[in-house]
Amino acid sequence: MFLFLLVKLPEVTESKEKSTKNFLQVLGVKNVGWGVLAQFFYIGAQIYIFSFLLVFAEDAINMKGQEAKYYAGVAGFLFMTGRFAGTFLMRYISPQKLLTIYSIISIVLSIWVIAGSGVSTLYSLVALTFFMSIMFPTIFALGIEGAGSDTKPASSLLIMSIVGGAIIPPLASKITDISGNIHFSYVVPLICFVIVLIFSLVSRNKKPSL
Repeated sequence: MFLFLLVKLPEVTESKEKSTKNFLQVLGVKNVGWGVLAQFFYIGAQIYIFSFLLVFAEDAINMKGQEAKYYAGVAGFLFMTGRFAGTFLMRYISPQKLLTIYSIISIVLSIWVIAGSGVSTLYSLVALTFFMSIMFPTIFALGIEGAGSDTKPASSLLIMSIVGGAIIPPLASKITDISGNIHFSYVVPLICFVIVLIFSLVSRNKKPSL
């Protein structure tokens, strides 16, 4: 609040262009539809990975809660540093390409969490937090890119898509309950990262709508 009092912020002016589309039509604008889908699944994966990291450590490798808390702290640190590292890398690599690279790495790490064993699966889970750190802002930016007068409703849809964080984790944890193996539940985040990868590829090839 103190900084806001000192810093002169730019004036916000209303755009002269107004969107003439309803929300369903806005989903068809350039990258918006895929962006909403990618954001929905990404947020679901993020919430599940962070929320169940301690549970995974205790159930999958019988790690004591006190030790597992250390890895939760490391995950938070990697998520933060990953955001800074990603911002730096975007000076040299386009956001779309970096999102593609990070999505592929996240898919590989997710596969190891599912199929691997021992403490290395926990390391992979913690490493995931670094590579998913750029996904929310990058999906958002690519999702509204070129939306023009439809930017406001497009951004609203992208923000509303974070409801995935309330839907995806219960579905993933249900797999654990049914199978009795928490490793299998990470098939859900794997699918989420595949959808983010598809979005990154679609956003590269999609032409602006007329």
